[in-house]
Amino acid sequence: MKKIFILCLSLAFPSGAYASGAGTTAANFLKVAMSPRAMSLGGAYSALADDSGAVFVNPAGLALSEDKEVALDFSTYLQDARMGNLSYSGTAGEKRFGLGATFLTVGDIERRGLNDSAGIVPELGTFNANDLAVTFSFAKREVMPETMPRLDAGVSVKFIYSTIYTKSAFAAAADAGVIYRATGKMRLALVVQNLGTKMKFDEDSDPLPLCLRSGILYKASEDLNISGEVSEYLQDEKFYPALGAEYWFRKSFALRAGYKFGYDTQNLGSVVGLSVGFGVKASGLGVDYAFIPFGDLGNIHRFGFWMRF
Repeated sequence: MKKIFILCLSLAFPSGAYASGAGTTAANFLKVAMSPRAMSLGGAYSALADDSGAVFVNPAGLALSEDKEVALDFSTYLQDARMGNLSYSGTAGEKRFGLGATFLTVGDIERRGLNDSAGIVPELGTFNANDLAVTFSFAKREVMPETMPRLDAGVSVKFIYSTIYTKSAFAAAADAGVIYRATGKMRLALVVQNLGTKMKFDEDSDPLPLCLRSGILYKASEDLNISGEVSEYLQDEKFYPALGAEYWFRKSFALRAGYKFGYDTQNLGSVVGLSVGFGVKASGLGVDYAFIPFGDLGNIHRFGFWMRF
């Protein structure tokens, strides 16, 4: 049980809290479904999102790019847990669309029985836990050109499937977001995520991690992006402000850093919440990396590759 408890902590804290407030939520892997670029900025990405990774954070961001893009990223967490994202963005008429898939798998979890007559808990082998979410997104630029120009909007529909040992559960949810290009240097974003049905294993059912995000982007120069965001998980009653910065050298190499507030730094260490990373791009190809230190529980490394055409 101690190993499982540590595993839950390690999966939760790198990019958003696990259910630890007033409520209990299901499908918490949705909280860490972000690209390495977004992760390295502390998750402060809803107003900056301008690539296929927008399907995981703010679907309105798909309207900010006219290119087709496919991206893949993966991470190895503690206790042999693995996570990955696959995303694609393209054009359909005057609208932009995106596809996304996120998976999380945890293997070799110890299975124990009840105490026997000698008070010993017998081992009954191991089992796996798996999560999968498939997302379909649409976005449109200038959705209200007459009354509110420079407003982009997007919606997503996602289907979530989880298995634990021999049990499984299914849920459907929707995301909706807007990005307002206030000036040439500033964008504002508002997003609601995971508004959907409950997930039910046997007789127990829990809601999805409903989240409200509000973000801001300030383009200090052509090479420097400064982003801020606040996110609140309603059932969990958790509130997380975040700041991030991205600087491009010669438009081909980026350094990134971010910090997400709200973690239990007293028990997990002062570095919890910090994230750093970099990106390299050339000729329509790119590589992203994010590093998230997590105190005594170890470090998270996230790698990603993308291609535009």
